[in-house]
Amino acid sequence: MYLKSLTLKGFKSFAQPTTFAFEPGVTCIVGPNGSGKSNVVDALAWVMGEQGAKTLRGGKMEDVIFAGTSTRGPLGRAEVSLTIDNADGALPIEYTEVTISRTLFRNGGSEYAINGEQCRLLDVQELLSDSGLGREMHVIVGQGQLDQVLHASPEDRRGFIEEAAGILKHRRRKEKTLRKLDAMQANLTRLTDLAAELRRQLKPLGRQAEVAREAAGIAAVVRDAKARLVADEVVELRRALETAGRTEHERHAERLVLQQELERHQAHIDRLEQAQGGDDVDRARAVSFALEQSEARLRSLDSLARQRIALLSAADEGTDAAPTVTLADIDAARAELDGIRGGVGDAASALEQATAATREARTALDAVDEEIAAQAARVSAYDLRASQLSGRADAAASKLAAVRGEVLRHRNALDAAQARRETLAADLARVEAESDADPVSATDLDEAYELAQAAVFEAEGEIEQLREALHDRERERDALGARVGALSLALDQKDGSAALAASGTAGVRGLLAEHLRVEPGYEAAIAAALGPLAESVLVDDRAAALRAVGVATDGDLGRVALTIAEPGPDARGATRTLAVDGLTAAADVVTAPAGILALLGEVLVADDLDAVRAAEPALAALDRPATVITRDGTVVGRYVVHGGSGRTQSRIELVAERDRAQARLEEVRSDIERARFDLDEQRGNAEHAKEQSRLALAALREFDAQLAQRTEALNRARVQAEAAAAETDRLAEALRTAEERIAEAEQAATAAKDELEAARAEPRPVLEADRRDGALAALERAREGEVEARLRLETARERVRAEEARIVAMERQHDAERRAADEAARRAVIRRAQLEAASRVADALPPVLAAVGRSVAEARVALAAAEAERASRNEEVHAARRAEASARERLQAVTEDVHGLELRIYEKKLHVGSLVERAESELGLGEDVLVAEYGPDQAVPDDTDAEAEPRPFVRAEQQKRLQAAERKLAQLGRVNPLALEEFAALEQRHQFLTEQLTDLANTRKDLLTIIEEIDGRMESIFRSAFEDTREAFAEVFPILFPGGEGRIALTNPDDLLTTGIEVSVKPAGKKIERLSLLSGGERSLAAVALLMAIFKARPSPFYIMDEVEAALDDANLGRLLTTFESLREESQLIVITHQKRTMEIADALYGVSMRQDGVSAVVGQRVREEFAAKAS
Repeated sequence: MYLKSLTLKGFKSFAQPTTFAFEPGVTCIVGPNGSGKSNVVDALAWVMGEQGAKTLRGGKMEDVIFAGTSTRGPLGRAEVSLTIDNADGALPIEYTEVTISRTLFRNGGSEYAINGEQCRLLDVQELLSDSGLGREMHVIVGQGQLDQVLHASPEDRRGFIEEAAGILKHRRRKEKTLRKLDAMQANLTRLTDLAAELRRQLKPLGRQAEVAREAAGIAAVVRDAKARLVADEVVELRRALETAGRTEHERHAERLVLQQELERHQAHIDRLEQAQGGDDVDRARAVSFALEQSEARLRSLDSLARQRIALLSAADEGTDAAPTVTLADIDAARAELDGIRGGVGDAASALEQATAATREARTALDAVDEEIAAQAARVSAYDLRASQLSGRADAAASKLAAVRGEVLRHRNALDAAQARRETLAADLARVEAESDADPVSATDLDEAYELAQAAVFEAEGEIEQLREALHDRERERDALGARVGALSLALDQKDGSAALAASGTAGVRGLLAEHLRVEPGYEAAIAAALGPLAESVLVDDRAAALRAVGVATDGDLGRVALTIAEPGPDARGATRTLAVDGLTAAADVVTAPAGILALLGEVLVADDLDAVRAAEPALAALDRPATVITRDGTVVGRYVVHGGSGRTQSRIELVAERDRAQARLEEVRSDIERARFDLDEQRGNAEHAKEQSRLALAALREFDAQLAQRTEALNRARVQAEAAAAETDRLAEALRTAEERIAEAEQAATAAKDELEAARAEPRPVLEADRRDGALAALERAREGEVEARLRLETARERVRAEEARIVAMERQHDAERRAADEAARRAVIRRAQLEAASRVADALPPVLAAVGRSVAEARVALAAAEAERASRNEEVHAARRAEASARERLQAVTEDVHGLELRIYEKKLHVGSLVERAESELGLGEDVLVAEYGPDQAVPDDTDAEAEPRPFVRAEQQKRLQAAERKLAQLGRVNPLALEEFAALEQRHQFLTEQLTDLANTRKDLLTIIEEIDGRMESIFRSAFEDTREAFAEVFPILFPGGEGRIALTNPDDLLTTGIEVSVKPAGKKIERLSLLSGGERSLAAVALLMAIFKARPSPFYIMDEVEAALDDANLGRLLTTFESLREESQLIVITHQKRTMEIADALYGVSMRQDGVSAVVGQRVREEFAAKAS
């Protein structure tokens, strides 16, 4: 595993994205001072989770973001990405390449990511910790870290090895587990107190629950009665609604019938009006007229039939005459034809003359029409021009009036705008003066608020510290109380001595241990010196002792030991004669009655057996034998020695320990009281600080609000003033424009008026239309003459054609008469048949004429009847209208009745809705459930006897039942409705807390097991790492210090979990071993030696050296580079240096320089490849 690349974006002096591509081996980064080389080291530490701003050479974390220069603005964030080659799987992640990135925003936001996925800082630390890369960052050796290594305490030096060995992760887990244990102990204490409090609350709450249960039963009766009453009312209302609905339906049907009747009346009136409008009288007149015309036609037919009869009779009479056409007749006809043809020429000449006259009359009429049209056009043009000029004059006058009115309005508006402008200008000046005259500044209020907040934070910190101290004291109090109780229980033995001490016998003071005070540390020695008497009973004198023995014997109390407290030989004086150096007289460490001191007169106390051995000569020189007892209870006499292990504590020791615990308990209780007082006082200070903070914040917000209001008022006044000024200018411009338009409008009005008067002064053209009547009459006469001439010409021509046809016919007839002789008889028969038909028609027409006459008469009578019927229909229409009005009145009454019924139905529905809503809100029942379960059809159960037969519903009984239940409920007084739930919840909570206490105890046991396992693993790992580091240090130090010696040792080998590490070095030719006495270069080299030993013992994938060789001379630099060469075989080295020799061993070289704009620039080169290329 090695570092593959490092990308910086906006980090410190690297404003532009910059990427360093690293290779296995040694990479040197060079450049002048201040160019940003060390920023690369800071970036590596920062991306791997460094949290200390001072470690990154800054005052706060946001200092790592490019702050900008005089020519380049600051950036908003800093981002660093580190790519690690994980092909060997050293990192516990399933990627061959791992990219760790960290981003910091200027607003304080921070992001971490692993391979583009956002993660936590803990995830990054856990990922790197298994590879020996921990929070201490021992792999990064900075400029000042060598001095830290030299001046580090033994425990700090231990931390370097722990991090390299990966122990810190386990230590953090242990610390986390210990914190959990501390928190668990506090929780145990709280849970125990809480469980006791819950047990105390269960009894009164149980009584409340019983009352609540009784109240719940009564409330159930109240609810049942209410539900049944509400359901009965709902059912009754529903029935009333059904009845009203049926009535409404009937009224609707009746209204529909009346509407239909009204429509029939209206249709009848429409038919009558239409019939009246159809005008039968006109039709009767038309029929009468048609019949009269038919009668006239029939009379004409009768006349024609009689003429035909006459003609046919005459033709029939002529059938036997001589031939009708002779040759002479034909010649005469031809002569007559020639005469007629001469008349045709005369008629044609007359027609030409008449046509010419007609054309002349038409031409004269057209000339007259053209002249009249011209006259009419001149009249129309005159009238149109007059109308246009009049309209133009009126428009000009109106425009002049409008312009004058506009000028007046603009002048008034301008005056008002000028006044408003002056007023707003004064308001603006006033608002600006008020804004400038504000005595309070935002800076003062901000500082006051910040000070208040700082006071709040300080007070809360003090409260937290006091609370923690109070909890510590409370835990100590609980432990001491338990200790005192346990010791008191151990001392409270029911044996003969205790019974005798409690018997109240005269002269018996009590147990000896209760009247003996021993200096701390000597309890075991004094107990051993007294032996069985340590459990004895103290009496005043010998007589009291004898009485006490009698009491023990009579009471069958068993064997008892008694110690007499009467004055005897002075134990202190006796002890002084046994003064031995190194030993202490037992009487000097005891405060007791004289009798007890006399027992200790021959006893000396030694610290341990070595002190006894040392005092043997002095003891042998004493004039009387003495007993020496060590402080742990070993008795050394002249002939007897008692000692060894497994000794139990005596009553004296237990009493002393109890007294000390009791004294300490009293002190802790006093401390608790003081802590509580201090906590209450500090809480008061905190509340005062919070109040001050609230007041400061309120003042700041009020100032901000007032400032916003003043700003808004100022802006509003400024805008209004500017708007008023603009309005004034606009109105002035409009007034000037309007005044200019007045002259134009006056000139236009005068011109229009003059033009109209001039037009009116001109004479109006005359229209001479009378001449057309004469021309038209002449044209009509010419036309009549032309028609008569044309008729004469056509008549003459027709006569020519008729005569020619008659001559042809005569010729034909003449020829035909000869051929038609045979047909004469047949034609006579035909004529007789036609005569007979005409006779029949003539005979049939008289009765038809009579019938038609009668029809004409009848039509005239019908016409009179139709006229009479018209009058009758008018009367019928009036009657129908009266019937329609009556029907409309009945419909109106029914409609009002329906509306009233609908209103009553709506009110009942509202009532039902309120009842249903009441049932839902008070009873939690919907209408369907309410009626189905509590309706009047449901039987009512017995409240007192559940097995009794239910009774039918009676509303009065339910009302009494409700009143009785409500009285009972009122008699119960105030009831806690939540008592049942609270009791159940409290009982469940008590059970839960009991279970939690058991779980906490088990968890504590498990955590202790985990701690033991972690301790064992840390000891094993540390032992192995330390041994390897010691061997590596012994190898590396002679390399850096030829002929010198160096070693590291544990300060406490028996405790591998807390032991520190001492470093001792001895350069060649020097007798000093303390690091502080070495020269500057030697100290740096010694620190490097220790770090190199750690690196070799527990190598990391890479190391960063920041100018570690700066204080070394050339010889020592060469030795250091030798260690670098050996170190590069297992790890990647990134070295910040100024030394040329260091650059020569580099595989890659990066140069960092500072540009003019304050941004670092980087140039890279693979040195080994370059050397290889030059060599080849």
